[in-house]
Amino acid sequence: MLGSTGLLSLAGFNSFINTSNTFINNHTNKMTHSESTNEQTMKTIGILGGLGPQATMDLEMRLHKVAQQTIPQEKNSGYPLMVVQYYRHAPVLLVDENTPLVPFQPDPRLLKVAGNLGAIADFLLIASNGVHLLQREIEEASGRKVVSMIDATLEEIKRKGWKKVGVLGLMNSMVYTIPMDKLGIAYETIDDELQRRLDQAIFRVMEGHEDESDRAVAIEAIHQLRSKNVNGIIPGCTEIPLLVKENMDAPDILNPAQILAEAAIKYSLS
Repeated sequence: MLGSTGLLSLAGFNSFINTSNTFINNHTNKMTHSESTNEQTMKTIGILGGLGPQATMDLEMRLHKVAQQTIPQEKNSGYPLMVVQYYRHAPVLLVDENTPLVPFQPDPRLLKVAGNLGAIADFLLIASNGVHLLQREIEEASGRKVVSMIDATLEEIKRKGWKKVGVLGLMNSMVYTIPMDKLGIAYETIDDELQRRLDQAIFRVMEGHEDESDRAVAIEAIHQLRSKNVNGIIPGCTEIPLLVKENMDAPDILNPAQILAEAAIKYSLS
């Protein structure tokens, strides 16, 4: 049986619990209101990622940082809702392990992921430059608009007034050079031997095995483009900035992932 002291202690404990519950409920209501307000004013972002994984994580980080600089923060609720799916295969059908079928055809598994994201998100991002060659098919499969990394980067090039641009990519740079031809923007690329070594370095970033020799290849590619008197450079593969690192701060280099993060947060708020 409880004595008088025990009853007083129990009464005090119950009073503490009631006070705590009141505080928690009031605080929860405040957080729920804030989160509800953000959900009503921000579109949900869907990220088609995994091409490759490190670059996808880098894009996620950039989206959060841009949100911190743009949106009033209330604990963890000052961010757009976001869903990410990591796709783990080649984006196009292959003839063999390393050779795409030409003309390019999207792997049905990629379109299934796009459909998954479209069922949840208001718009999509593709965490890869080259996969934007399949943007039309991805939009059709998802039923959602893709806020394009390529379009946003080309708009920044036009804003800067660059007349000749150095372009890097994985295997080739056609995701940029095709629209540049249409826009009348001159461009330069690297030679085939250096491209081969850069491709190998990019794949090692995807695997998480890159080393100083891989970073040296990426820097060599930047230097080769600069030797061709370009106004600026697009590292048009999301792994290349991860190799170039602090050299990305140079004023003549644009980071498409950063440009996309800024465009995506702006669109989410629109």
